[in-house]
Amino acid sequence: MGKISLRVQEERARRKLAETIEGTVIHQRQGELAYGRWDFAVFGPAARGAKAVLRVGAAEQMMIQRAAVYLAAVGDPGQVGQPGMMTIEELSGGDIPDELAGLEVYHVAPLRPIEITRREEAESPGRLRDMVFTEFGGRNIAIIETPDEAAWSVSVLRYLHETDETLPDPVMAHVRHRLRDTSLRFAPPPGLAH
Repeated sequence: MGKISLRVQEERARRKLAETIEGTVIHQRQGELAYGRWDFAVFGPAARGAKAVLRVGAAEQMMIQRAAVYLAAVGDPGQVGQPGMMTIEELSGGDIPDELAGLEVYHVAPLRPIEITRREEAESPGRLRDMVFTEFGGRNIAIIETPDEAAWSVSVLRYLHETDETLPDPVMAHVRHRLRDTSLRFAPPPGLAH
């Protein structure tokens, strides 16, 4: 996946994004990755009350006519004056908190839309945590705990990013290997969070 870049226009959204990334706990990673598919169970407490929510799903690499789609954003969006390639709502199917609404995704490589196949609520975070570990512990699925169930998509994106750091996609690794100078680092323009 490389880097995930989100355009953040409001300080409230920037704080929520930072809190979610820092508060995410990855309890279990997939032991074996299936090519083009990253399975996960993400859970966390609801903002109000003692309830908690579990989402089970997968990120699957987008394919066009059996060819993987790899995207790269080059240039300063502020100078170019163009919006991102999609909003975070589009990437996560619209299931996000109000604080994160309107964030624009500028770079995801490869593009892996997230699909939730199961969603359920529990009366308490502790009870849900026990159920998640009983059901998914030892299975080939990531277990991710998010500090706020409404911001689950940010926690999943963090997991995908960390997975790519340790187990890079073979095609992207080959492309990066062929680059002459991979040491270049560019500071993100104001308003972008990685």
